[in-house]
Amino acid sequence: MIWKAWREETIPVLGLILSITGLVTNRPAILILGLFFWGLAILSSYLARRSLALIAVKMHVVEPQAEIGQSVQAEMIVENPLPWPILDMQWKVDLPQAVHPEGPGTTLVVPGGSRQTLTGTLWVRGRQRVRIQYHLTGETRGRWNIGPGSLIFRDPLSWNELIREDSSLYYFTVWPRRYPLPSGFWSRNPTSGSLHGRPWDPPDPIQVLAIRPYQPGDSVRHVAAHASARMARLMVKQLEPLVDRTIEVLLHPKTTDQHWHGVDRDLLEDSISLAASVVEVAVRSGLTTGLSSTGSIAGHVRGFTLPAQKRADAADLLTALAWTQPSGTMDEDLPLVLARLDRRLVRGATLVIVSPYWPAILTEYLSAKAQRGLEVIFLTLGDTTPAVPHWIRHVWHFQKGEWVRA
Repeated sequence: MIWKAWREETIPVLGLILSITGLVTNRPAILILGLFFWGLAILSSYLARRSLALIAVKMHVVEPQAEIGQSVQAEMIVENPLPWPILDMQWKVDLPQAVHPEGPGTTLVVPGGSRQTLTGTLWVRGRQRVRIQYHLTGETRGRWNIGPGSLIFRDPLSWNELIREDSSLYYFTVWPRRYPLPSGFWSRNPTSGSLHGRPWDPPDPIQVLAIRPYQPGDSVRHVAAHASARMARLMVKQLEPLVDRTIEVLLHPKTTDQHWHGVDRDLLEDSISLAASVVEVAVRSGLTTGLSSTGSIAGHVRGFTLPAQKRADAADLLTALAWTQPSGTMDEDLPLVLARLDRRLVRGATLVIVSPYWPAILTEYLSAKAQRGLEVIFLTLGDTTPAVPHWIRHVWHFQKGEWVRA
């Protein structure tokens, strides 16, 4: 620090003193020496301003999404367009402690904090571009910001210490874990749908709505033999049109009775992982898939509802679950989320509820819809015999990686 103060402040003062002394004593040598120091100070200031203005630093994360434990490549690019070199340049990148860096540099961790700093030193020659590459491994689910970054360097005369900041933030999303669903999870043909299909849709041979008399043009494959013999006339099966089945996933990640009791992190992560498992399987099966949650994400603090799409992007749904965080108003937000889902919960649709417990409001809200053909599947991580309404025939309990049908 003494040498830094000497370089930045004392040398210009020394040049001023020598110049005044040379003028007062009429000694040209002292005057020239003072002007020399003044010239060096001016040159050093000019080089420092040019270096600070033109040195460029950019950060980049190659893959913005990754699985837990998967490494992605990140890089920091330092470009020196000036003709003189920059020596002993120190670079820094701010990282969350939930992300493990590997590569050049040293990791500095502040005890008790949630952030860490990856730092290192390099030399950059004149008109050279340097790429610093390292790998990031997400250790827990979440939406993590990488940055800001900075460079600490000196001008070519080493008289001025400069700091070049890159305040940009780059987000790195770590998706939740997924678990295999139990066999027989889908209780019926996953391609059967509601009664709102188009007239030209082929019928579903599994869903028989009624038996009616034969009419000219009916397919003989739909003849009901037993009904025809009993009625003594030709009867046919009236089948349900075949349309795409809609899968709605509702996540209610409340892990304690009261929000001031805190959050059970293990229970929270398992709940989100179960929702992610159902979403991934539904999308891969080509089903129309929607996702809702009472948890909050960026831009939606009172729960969110993603529209059901025929060709939904699993990455978008998994990213939303990776960003999901619990809030203290999840019980109050549940009616709002259900109101957004109201038009989508029709006959033939399947509602998969993922929650550590069964909220009482769901019984009141879903009982009539269940009687009209809405299928409800409940995935829980709480009690192995949860108190649920009798019309929910599909209750699965998940604990320590194993499924039990309650």
